[in-house]
Amino acid sequence: MKCKLGEIVDITMGQSPKSIYYNQVGEGYPFLQGNRTFGLKYPTFDTYTTVMTKLAKSGDVIMSVRAPVGALNITPRDMCLGRGVCSLRMKNGNQEFLYYMMKYYVSDLISKESGTVFGSVNRNDINDLEVDIPENVEKQVRIGRILSSIDDKIELNNQINNNLEQQALTLFKAFFIDYQPYKGTVPLSWQRVSLDEVCTKITDGATIAN
Repeated sequence: MKCKLGEIVDITMGQSPKSIYYNQVGEGYPFLQGNRTFGLKYPTFDTYTTVMTKLAKSGDVIMSVRAPVGALNITPRDMCLGRGVCSLRMKNGNQEFLYYMMKYYVSDLISKESGTVFGSVNRNDINDLEVDIPENVEKQVRIGRILSSIDDKIELNNQINNNLEQQALTLFKAFFIDYQPYKGTVPLSWQRVSLDEVCTKITDGATIAN
């Protein structure tokens, strides 16, 4: 089914409150001005506002509308939209499908960028974005569910990798900085030496003209 995005999605453009209402202590609503704290799929929040201007509901797809245009996340809770983002809500409620559909079509949206210094897109650009989607709602749900499960596995693998990296850093610190045993003993034969005693060659960088 070919259609324009505005026919199947409710769009809310962001509007920033005055900065005097911002805080970092969690009072009021989470607030995003752009994609600075976007994650793999969900953002984190470090800024809040006690005055609501434009509301994005939990589960809404949020998208940056100023450079870089097209970054996508899903908000895990109700939040306030700043001027650098908008929210998208599928009229039939299939938010997971909408998220992945937008990932596919965002390059078409970027081609509509305007602005003299930084690229941006407006409501008309978003409304007029042409998409081609399955008409069957259940098929949309299945597509969203499958792609979401893949993202969940990617996130789990990232967590495992981060955990292994932290273990490696702990071992390195124990042996080479604290010089203390970590579940074992430091070999008695270890000794402190300068780097040039164990390296055959040390080369530093050089700037190449042009």
